[in-house]
Amino acid sequence: MSRNRITAGPRAVICQETYLQGEISIGTVLHPQCRIVSEKGPIYIGKNNIIEENVVIFNKVLMLKKPNFCSYVEGAHIGNNNIVEARAKVLGTTTIGHHCIIGAACATEVNETISDMTVVYGSKSNRRQQSEVFPTQAALHARHLDYLREVLPKYNHLKKLENI
Repeated sequence: MSRNRITAGPRAVICQETYLQGEISIGTVLHPQCRIVSEKGPIYIGKNNIIEENVVIFNKVLMLKKPNFCSYVEGAHIGNNNIVEARAKVLGTTTIGHHCIIGAACATEVNETISDMTVVYGSKSNRRQQSEVFPTQAALHARHLDYLREVLPKYNHLKKLENI
């Protein structure tokens, strides 16, 4: 098992009930009950993201259905200003751009690149592109982050991590 090396940005809020394992760099808000596991390669989570309850971000050696064959995952990257909604799964070497939304209970493919301003939604994890980031949308996201940074510490214990 690899040694945990977890670093957090100065404005990161990480609830105590969040499970973190491996090499992880965080600059975001993590709700309680998230699971971020990096067993093979680092996971980088950018600034001003909102990772909601029961989200799983998983980066490990995956055993595929073919006998005697392993897929080696090397790292995952999540850009800035994204929302990963409750019970969503980000798997393997997935790279998520900026201003994306991964909807509730949606999942990514193991080796997927999700471009900027993509919305993943529905029971089949459909994708669509936003044309632009509207000022009202950006302002609402910023207010949501400010609210979470104020309220989460009042009702949850926070993890104390090494700052980057």
